[in-house]
Amino acid sequence: MEATSPIRGIAFGAIASSFAEIVTMPIDVVKVRLQMQGADGTQHYSGVFDAAQKTARREGLSALWKGIKPALLRQAHETIFNFFSCQIFFSLVGRVRRSERNRYGLYAPIRNAIGVGAGTPKKDIGFHHKFLAGALSGALAAFLANPTDLVKVRLQVDGMSSSPPRYHGMGHCLRAISKQEGILAFWKGSGPTMGRATVLAAVELSSYDEIKKQLIAYNLVQPRTISGVFVSSLMTGFVCALSSSPFDVVKSRVMGQPVDSSGRGVLYRGMLHCFVKTFQKEGIFAFYRGFFPNWARLAPRSVICFVVMEALNEWFRFI
Repeated sequence: MEATSPIRGIAFGAIASSFAEIVTMPIDVVKVRLQMQGADGTQHYSGVFDAAQKTARREGLSALWKGIKPALLRQAHETIFNFFSCQIFFSLVGRVRRSERNRYGLYAPIRNAIGVGAGTPKKDIGFHHKFLAGALSGALAAFLANPTDLVKVRLQVDGMSSSPPRYHGMGHCLRAISKQEGILAFWKGSGPTMGRATVLAAVELSSYDEIKKQLIAYNLVQPRTISGVFVSSLMTGFVCALSSSPFDVVKSRVMGQPVDSSGRGVLYRGMLHCFVKTFQKEGIFAFYRGFFPNWARLAPRSVICFVVMEALNEWFRFI
């Protein structure tokens, strides 16, 4: 799935990720709404299919793609961030393999900066190095992309209740938040966002290769096949969803909660307050609301990225 040049690789990766975002957005909308329900004591949906059905029936089929514009904006941001941050970090900390300069953003240079030599085979890189590099690069990227995540969540939960929608699109949402809550409001929920990204990046980067290697070793999947990507992503996704779900629920709730006239959250003061209040009122299982759509989104997303990347590499192989 590698492109013939770093710039082509990051461009193709952005296209593939954006396409996967569009296809899987309905699952994400349902996930966020299930995570948000119960925060104010109201149960809107009985499950995944009920949430999808009611959302489409009450708000129109297009409601299942609420938040798609900020989601795609996030992909554009990640593409630019991956390219320039890696070049800058590369110039500061030293050599990074050419094939990795743009594929993984800051993951590769941070991994090398904490003691992994450039050119070290992936199989020889220690688990703790993968974990730490994934955690640091994931947290930094998530912090910088927090404004797009905030707008996405606000749009996704808008319309859940019987009250009129607060926002009329991404532009209106951006203006309303800036005017009513201030510029710093765009970093509301950055704590759980960074926590989720840290766990997700660390677990995914440290477990995917190992899971795939074991599946291949036992002849359960074949390398570089759609079925192999799907099964590996499904198993890795379960571990990722299980470990990151509490942060994901708190992220959705802190970002998506209603605010008062001064821009302060009505339900939660911040990440820790949300953790404590959710546990006290709803119990430990509340942190796993939306777990199945969260998990179900990961494997198809990986397969879509794999197929699109392969197609792009094939179509443009002579350019």
